[in-house]
Amino acid sequence: MCGIVGLLLKKPELHERLGELMVPMLIGMTERGPDSAGMAVFTQPLAESRRKISVYSGMTAAAAAYDWNGLLAALNGALKVDARITIKGNHAIFAFEGPAEPVKAFVKAHDAKLHLLSTGRSIDLYKDIGTPAEVAARYDFSKLVGSHLVGHTRMATESA
Repeated sequence: MCGIVGLLLKKPELHERLGELMVPMLIGMTERGPDSAGMAVFTQPLAESRRKISVYSGMTAAAAAYDWNGLLAALNGALKVDARITIKGNHAIFAFEGPAEPVKAFVKAHDAKLHLLSTGRSIDLYKDIGTPAEVAARYDFSKLVGSHLVGHTRMATESA
């Protein structure tokens, strides 16, 4: 049985503590989903003309060492979108100028093994295999900043 938990912080002074407050809730759902976990974090929205995408490279050793900066350089060279990147292990968030569709198409053409997880102005999305505590530590969820988030845990159908 999977689990879902959410947290909405109405007081702006608590936005810096969003991840710190959420991690114990996510870990508390370990029995509901010990196989994997993830988080959708609502951050400060980008300017109206900018968008961002969350990208996942997978769980292999090669995926963990993915050349995100090489992809960033290729993206900026080809599309001239003033892209910037935030890297967390096998996840990267690309923020850029202009519409999302050309950037998404470029990323998929650059490497078909990459997984596009989200597109927009304010959501960062992370998901990975492991216990909720392992995933939270791997991506430093306790330091996430934003107004609200939704966390999930997953128990695979074939789990004992």
